[in-house]
Amino acid sequence: MWTKIAFLGIAMISTINAQAGPGGTSLGDHGHGSVAFSVGLSRTMHIANAETVTFDKVFSNLASAYSEHTGIFKCPQSGMYVFHLHAYDMNTDKAMWLELKKNNELLVSISGYDSHATAGNTVLVHLNRGDTVYVKARQGQEFSLFGRNDEIYATFTGYKVSDASYQAPPAPDQDPFAFLNGRRR
Repeated sequence: MWTKIAFLGIAMISTINAQAGPGGTSLGDHGHGSVAFSVGLSRTMHIANAETVTFDKVFSNLASAYSEHTGIFKCPQSGMYVFHLHAYDMNTDKAMWLELKKNNELLVSISGYDSHATAGNTVLVHLNRGDTVYVKARQGQEFSLFGRNDEIYATFTGYKVSDASYQAPPAPDQDPFAFLNGRRR
């Protein structure tokens, strides 16, 4: 009987791998769509000194690119990625302010003031292999993120959506009203 179950398991994995199309979503395939992670905070974390949030509850970590020890996602393959960040503040008379960063560059922020504030944000960004993405407290802020094993409110999720590359347009003219004076941007 165990031989039949083992054979059935191998046959199912082979079928899944065979059914994956170009770009791949099959087990063990590293085409687009096969890099994903979702993590949460299962404990209350006091944050000070602009430290990185180490989300300790791993829901999924396809391609093992997120480290629950450092709180850092290290991009294993270039492409377009979506990142979601959500948090729950448990402070009275303090501001929660978190920043989602790519290599030290600010991508997006979330903030909430006073007890029981929640906040979230999402961004689509191009990453190169080796780029890092992480959640960090804003410099000068001190607060606590709430979490317990049975109450996970702070989450960080990222996944690859495309192999496409993207180059940001050049920075616009610093004068947003230049067009009113006949100047070009």
